[in-house]
Amino acid sequence: MTSQRYLCTAATVLAVSISLTACETAPVTGRNQLILLPEDQAVAMGADAFRQIRSKTPVSKDTRLNRMVERVGRRIVKVAQGPGYNWSFTVFQDESPNAFALPGGKVGVNTGMFKVAKTESQLAAVIAHEIAHAVARHSSERLSRQIALQGGLAVAGAASQTAAQYSQILAQAATLGVVLPFTRTQEAEADEIGVIYMARAGYDPRAAIKLWQNFARQGGDRPPEFLSTHPSPDNRIKRLQQIMPKALEIYRRNRR
Repeated sequence: MTSQRYLCTAATVLAVSISLTACETAPVTGRNQLILLPEDQAVAMGADAFRQIRSKTPVSKDTRLNRMVERVGRRIVKVAQGPGYNWSFTVFQDESPNAFALPGGKVGVNTGMFKVAKTESQLAAVIAHEIAHAVARHSSERLSRQIALQGGLAVAGAASQTAAQYSQILAQAATLGVVLPFTRTQEAEADEIGVIYMARAGYDPRAAIKLWQNFARQGGDRPPEFLSTHPSPDNRIKRLQQIMPKALEIYRRNRR
């Protein structure tokens, strides 16, 4: 079998396996999802990951920041209409501008995020984005894609005696063609779901645009977007501007 036919066979097997098992639907966007991981297993993995994070990163003792994150998080969760997670919100003493949400509802915000999210509404954009990841089960979806990808690679490898010769090329092509673009799709989806959640909670969704403008001004070295798991700030802003009329309509009905 030629290398070209080998790659085509692998791609076909992978595409068919994914299309036949896309059996979940993301909130707000309605996108079809492949989720193979049982929810209870995902929640257990999330709890374990959170324990590891807490063992390595100190929790902030800043009462003001902790109260703000808790307040914002509870408002977002109330309108998210997601799974019945036992949500918790923790501020970590870490100067990198980052946040996360794990399966099961463990949400963390680094103190460094407050250098970028300078208002409560901008913080709401951050937390709503992370809650969107959890409600849409993006972690389980990514892992399910990896499971399907490895299955496709295994089938393709068995189809040819020269699999070893092409395995590295195939893995690289699969990473660039499936894994990374897919995670960028999830990031864009979490942006969209997040602004809808914050609008439902009575936060001005335009703060999400301001947040990413703040990130863009920070600059720094970034990989080319096609090699990154995150859209560039400029592309995020353009996408948010496209969906902003819908979010503003919801916000005007729910402002406090």
